[in-house]
Amino acid sequence: MSANRYLAAAHYVAQAIPGILAQRGLKPFISRFVLTETEQGNAWLFVVLEVGPQEPLENYAASDVLDYISTALKGLPVVISTSYGMRYAVLLSSPLLQSPN
Repeated sequence: MSANRYLAAAHYVAQAIPGILAQRGLKPFISRFVLTETEQGNAWLFVVLEVGPQEPLENYAASDVLDYISTALKGLPVVISTSYGMRYAVLLSSPLLQSPN
């Protein structure tokens, strides 16, 4: 399987995320985006954030923030990981969005 078929959706999300976070008053440094596909065929885009020490991680990890991001991304599921840094994981293989309009 190749995650390349999700490049358009990944590009859409990568372009949208900074503005979505800014609308919530959050301005992290996004160090990179990682697109991957699982053996089961699920495509994930990881958004790796660098959050300054003056900003609590709770500002990024709150359930209302995740809901806001998901809604802004047309319902794509968004989860967060704070182990080994801060990152959002966006499920691109969701049937709700296969290619952006």
